[in-house]
Parts: sequence; C-alpha cells; structure tokens
Amino acid sequence: MRGVVVVLFVVSVAVSQGVSFLCSLLEAVLFSTRVISLEAAMEGGSSAAAQMLGLKARMERTLSAILILNTLAHTGGASIAGWAAGDLWGADSLFIFSVLFTLSTLVFTEILPKTLGTLYWRGLWPWAVTPLKIMIVGLTPLIWLTQLLTRVFTRKGQATASPHVSEQEILAAASMGQRGGEISQMEAELIHNIIGLEEISASDIMTPRTVMKLANGALNVSQILPEARKWSYSRLPVYVGDPENIVGYVLRDHILATDPARHDPKVSELARPLHFVPASANALRLLKHFLSRRAHMCVVVDEYGGVDGLVTMEDVLESLVGAEIVDETDQVVDMQELARRRAKDMLAGREEQKS
Repeated sequence: MRGVVVVLFVVSVAVSQGVSFLCSLLEAVLFSTRVISLEAAMEGGSSAAAQMLGLKARMERTLSAILILNTLAHTGGASIAGWAAGDLWGADSLFIFSVLFTLSTLVFTEILPKTLGTLYWRGLWPWAVTPLKIMIVGLTPLIWLTQLLTRVFTRKGQATASPHVSEQEILAAASMGQRGGEISQMEAELIHNIIGLEEISASDIMTPRTVMKLANGALNVSQILPEARKWSYSRLPVYVGDPENIVGYVLRDHILATDPARHDPKVSELARPLHFVPASANALRLLKHFLSRRAHMCVVVDEYGGVDGLVTMEDVLESLVGAEIVDETDQVVDMQELARRRAKDMLAGREEQKS
C-alpha cells in the first residue's frame, strides 16, 4: 500500500508540474508570437502560421483552454500530492511540502517556461499549434461554460482590445527591430519618416517664393535661350506679367530643343499645366498627388490664393529619407535657409538706410 502511495505522490507532482510547465510555455509563446511574423510565414506557404493566426484571432477561447488546464493541474496535483505526503510522512510534513511545492511551481511552471517562451517564440510557435488545438477540443465544454459566465459579467459592447495596430506600436516595433538587428538603422528611420509625413506640411518643405526661380512667359525662346543654357533645373514655373500669375511650367530640354530660326514662340506657349496646393497640405498628400498625376512640382498657395512657394517631388523624398538630395550642380542645399538669409540681409539694409 505504501508503494502505491509513493507512486501516486511522484506521478501527481510530475504531472502537475509538467502540465503547468507546458501551459505557461504555450501562453508565453501565444502572446509573444508576432502577427507580422505569422503573416510573412503564411505568405511563404506555412499552414501552421495560418492555424496560429486563427488561434490568436480567437484569443479568448485559446487563453481559456490554457488557463483551465493549468488550474486543473495546479489544484488537482497539489491536492493529490498533499494527501499522499500526509499519508507518507504525517500531518507535520504538509507545511514543508507546501513550501517546496509552491517554490517548485513558481520556478519551474511560471518563471522558467514563460522566460523560454518569450525568448524563443520564433522556434516554438510552429510546435505550439498542435497542443493548443488539442487542448481547445478536449476542453470545449468547460471553455463554453467560462465564456458564458464571462458574458454575464461583461456588458454587451464593452470596449475590447483593438485588433488594429497603432502608429505608436509600429514605431516601437521598428525601434525594437533595429535594436535586435532584424532591420537596419536606415530601414527603421524610413519607417519613422513615412509615418511622420502626415505631420509635415507643404510650407515646411517648399522653396519660398522669395528664392523661387521663374521663367518669364512673355519672352520669346530666342530671348531666354542663353539663360536657359545655364539653368541648373530641369523645369521652371512660368509667369506672365505679375510673378504671382504663374501659368504653368516649362521644360529646360524643350526650350533647348526649339530652333528660334525656324520657330520662335513665346515661353508661355511651351508651358505645361501646373497644379496648385494649399500650404497646409501634408507631405503624404503631396506624395499621393505627385504619383497619381505623374507630376514633379506644385505651386504652394496661401489661404488668400497668393503664391507662397514651390514644392517638388524631391522635397517630399528628402523628408522621406531624412536628408537633402543634392547633386554637383546644386549651389544651395537649403532654399528655406537662403530665403531667411536674404530676408535678414534686406532688413539689415533697410535699418542702415534709416540710420
């Protein structure tokens, strides 16, 4: 009889600790596995990834199965093992057994498996799918009962965790990926800059009106041709009369390809349509505008319709990569800084004249 009790004690402790270890490991893997990693694996043809996504999509049911089995293992194992310990070593041994069993439960069924699941979820999640599905099937009646009780105490329509990922979560994931070596620093910066495009307005990145280079549409090609040969820009806005009256833009190559001896049109006749955008338009909207209309530049106007400046696809791309895009022909890198210097010099000149 004593031998049977010893076997019962050993089996109850081993089963209780083993099942609890498994439940804690599965719980940690379930929470640690990232949806984006599963979606990438699913695109690669992994059926396990699709099943794991289904388990995460019905997290309440999956988590209920884990917690029910874990509770049964803890409670049942502790009860049977405690009875066996009292029978083997007397009632005085129950306190010592309880302390040792609690410490074992804390270390070997909580801390250790959850640490392992959190650290090694990438290699564990494909293995975790099968035991999780078996647990759900085997505990379906109890899961249904717990969900029914939960609904009784939960108001219909009560806020639940959103399945969507917020911008802050994406930024945090990018930073974590960079620190973990999953993505490069430049890739992380691109993610941050893409999300930040909505916070950047056209007025933040435009070339101010005071330093805009314009082509006089009233001139003939023969008159502007010598100057056009020196342009460092591939296209320029065209105005007629008042510089505020911008009628389009002209391509430098188009002017250079025109032979004034055979045909000498006015520059305005070569102008192509140019779109106007408000100064408040954000960089993401500008990017969509440029791509959808296959445009390269837009005139920025204020709330009264006056010309504020010029914004180009290059300006948006600079915001995206976080650096100025320059080539060997660019004499000025920051046009906004140039505009500020000119304004400062102009004010200083006026003060000198007054004095």
